[in-house]
Amino acid sequence: MGNILSRIQEIAIKEGITITAMERSIGASKGVLSRAIANGTDIQSKWLQNIVENYPLYSADWLITGRGSMLRHESTSTSSASTALLSINDDFVSIPLVDISVAAGCSGCDNPDYLEVVDTIKMPSSMVHNSKKYFCVRIKGESMSPTLLDSSYVIVRLLDRSEWQDMPDQHIYVISDIDGRSYIKRIKNRFRQHGFLVCMSDNVDKINYPNFNLEAQEINTILHAEWYFSAKMPNLNETYYDKVNQLEDDMDVMKGQMVQIQQLLRAINVK
Repeated sequence: MGNILSRIQEIAIKEGITITAMERSIGASKGVLSRAIANGTDIQSKWLQNIVENYPLYSADWLITGRGSMLRHESTSTSSASTALLSINDDFVSIPLVDISVAAGCSGCDNPDYLEVVDTIKMPSSMVHNSKKYFCVRIKGESMSPTLLDSSYVIVRLLDRSEWQDMPDQHIYVISDIDGRSYIKRIKNRFRQHGFLVCMSDNVDKINYPNFNLEAQEINTILHAEWYFSAKMPNLNETYYDKVNQLEDDMDVMKGQMVQIQQLLRAINVK
């Protein structure tokens, strides 16, 4: 069983996912596989069957016996669906889903265990740059609302320090400082002229979300936000029209007050 467990780990590595994510994918409770791997204990046959069913690219014979190739070899009569599945897997890349503070502090860290990967998200390889380090992070808070909503996700790319001076204004970045604090902000790049970034929130409430500057020597890492995913779809038009309606109501009140003031002035002049 120990060898089977090691081959399960190989599948997880090949897929770019954690054992916890694999447990979820096969319908197992958290720890069913990870405890068995850690302790070298047996797992139920149903979990092996679920792995085979959920990861059809891998040979069941290889998984159970270790014989043959890891990947399932299809004959020339392979169905178009199976061929498409193999093509899709070849054309997709796995991006680790991590805590925003972990991603922002990832400079020089190549150990995925250290990054405490929560899960992975797969994206077409055509949507990312080759040989670049990417992370998926979950947004916390309302500082970038309505552009980026709380509990949504962004795909961010780690920048080399040589890229810092050329970062375009008004783009969104995840920035960490040397004290371990992390921010997701829209920036004005003033590195060349003055040696700092202006960090801005999209939230119009500037009392609670004011702009602030970060000096170059205060910054640990910078990641560029390249893709955004959200299940929330706010109606920005409705919000706009609500504000217009409120302004019209306020104007009506002011007009009524002006009429009263004019009547009062006429009454005073009569006296």
